[in-house]
Amino acid sequence: MTAPHEEHKSWTIEEAERLLLSLKGIISARVVARPGGEIEEIHLLTTMDVKPKQTVRNVESALYAQLDLEVDHRTISVAQTQTPQPPQATTDPTVQIMPKPGPTERHLLFFGQQMEPERSHHVRHRVEIEWGGERFVGEASASDRPRAKLEAVGIATLVAVEAALASTEEEVGVRKALSLALDGVKVVDAFDRTFVLVAVHAISGRDVTSLAGATVVEESTDRAAILATPQATDRWVRGRV
Repeated sequence: MTAPHEEHKSWTIEEAERLLLSLKGIISARVVARPGGEIEEIHLLTTMDVKPKQTVRNVESALYAQLDLEVDHRTISVAQTQTPQPPQATTDPTVQIMPKPGPTERHLLFFGQQMEPERSHHVRHRVEIEWGGERFVGEASASDRPRAKLEAVGIATLVAVEAALASTEEEVGVRKALSLALDGVKVVDAFDRTFVLVAVHAISGRDVTSLAGATVVEESTDRAAILATPQATDRWVRGRV
């Protein structure tokens, strides 16, 4: 396959397909892009381990976090098979069996969100992410107000990311002074669409790095804030584990 138009030199179709094949449950991936580089279709063959809806979310998160690609969920088609075909038994060149992702191949993926009412006008937000095949949970409480809710889901997501960082440090036997702090969340209207912007301070020892992520609002602003947070932190996290 050929790479998209030169305006999109940061990624190729092969890279996008290779990334998708590294996600849990995906055994075949075909990406169709227009000449300008916009993804037109994504066709996936998956095992029964992951539900199609979750696979679509994983694909959206991975493409955004790793390649800065925003895709419409309606362009993603998922077909499932009971028994994946081994490499030697298939004639489909798009089918590849990828090894288990190593530390540098992991990506922060959104898995789920829950809200539980607490005391009067307060809500506890619970965000679950996936990192290297494992799931991590972060929680934060806030008043049931629009701005407070967005900040709470951002903080909860960062808590989950820090848990993933700590787990990886234990796995490799190295402890580092790494932490993440929410700088702010803002809803912005631009180009006839609504975006959620998330700003994060990434702290490594005495060094503080400013990170940012942006996601188009489709389902809700809090869901967009959750997706924008891993998008902001994914590369920084992978560069330090």
